[in-house]
Amino acid sequence: MEASARVMDGVDELIALFNQRSDDLPDHLFDRRTQFILNGVPFEERLGRPPSDPLVLMLTRGPAGYRLVWKAIVHAVPDARIERGEFSTEIADHGHVLRWQCWLSGHLRGAGEPTEAVFDAEFAITPSGLVERAAVAIDESRLAPIREARMRP
Repeated sequence: MEASARVMDGVDELIALFNQRSDDLPDHLFDRRTQFILNGVPFEERLGRPPSDPLVLMLTRGPAGYRLVWKAIVHAVPDARIERGEFSTEIADHGHVLRWQCWLSGHLRGAGEPTEAVFDAEFAITPSGLVERAAVAIDESRLAPIREARMRP
């Protein structure tokens, strides 16, 4: 469980950095292979190129994948803030799975409308304490206004 505790601390640090508008990452949270998933679809499948393309993998995995998402959210919701709920953990085949709920709030770019979205997060953690897979599930109706705001100049 030590690996899970270290990742929990990393999640709290990651949220604090996000709320400070920093795209920095806690040390040893993600490695270059960490996969990011939104509503069951890996990011590499969303770019319109073969998911195995080395350029696609370079942009969507690890720290680069996190920063891709970070930039999109901060552009769409410039004053975005995240808060998290309680963690739960379970033992999995190759490590642990850490789950929690988060709340994203702020104002949409261009319209200035307030937005709030609740999402579920799940990190699959290797025995060495790295996040192998970071998955987020959010209701599409809450995600749509954020996607629209992302397209505004």
